[in-house]
Amino acid sequence: MIGTYMGKFIACVSAEEKLSHYITYMAAEVGFPVESKTGVYSSDSTPFADHGVPALSFARAASGNVAPIHCRYDLKEVLSMKQLQKDIDFLTTFTSRFANAAICPVSRTIPEKIRKELDEYLYRKRKEE
Repeated sequence: MIGTYMGKFIACVSAEEKLSHYITYMAAEVGFPVESKTGVYSSDSTPFADHGVPALSFARAASGNVAPIHCRYDLKEVLSMKQLQKDIDFLTTFTSRFANAAICPVSRTIPEKIRKELDEYLYRKRKEE
């Protein structure tokens, strides 16, 4: 979900909003454009959040006709090695800073708002109007 030069780089945080702000701030500091938000994202991070482990997903999002994913057109030819390296560099910097923080910069709990979104996303509860 990274490495294509099309689309925007996103972070979806299934944790407290503070982590989304941390990502946005760090991205601005290192000069890497990221659109970060809190919520539930259809990805491998969802089961972790559902079991109470704060989680996040990084991806490059674009419309299907611009950057097709998970289909027969999802080929290495749509990747940009230059963009892939930039994406990896950002992810490495983020991971290193977060993993080596003297104190974990975010709570190790899932906010109630995210729990509700998970229940709705996983069809355990109806969406509240």
